Amino acid sequence: MLTYIEQKVENRSTLIESLLQQWRRQQEDEALAQACKLVDELGLGWDEEWQTLAITDWEASG
Repeated sequence: MLTYIEQKVENRSTLIESLLQQWRRQQEDEALAQACKLVDELGLGWDEEWQTLAITDWEASG
C-alpha cells in the first residue's frame, strides 16, 4: 500500500496529515450529533438563537 501511495502522491506525510484531519472533523461532527440527540432526548430544548448558532458553526466547519 505504501508503494502505491508513494507512486500516486508527492508528499506522503501531507496525505496522512490530511486524512487524519478529515477523520478528526468526522469524529467531532459525530460527537456533536450525539450531543444534540441527547439534548433532544432529555427535553432540554434549543431556543431559536442557539439552534441558529449551532447550524452556523456546523456549516462553517464543513
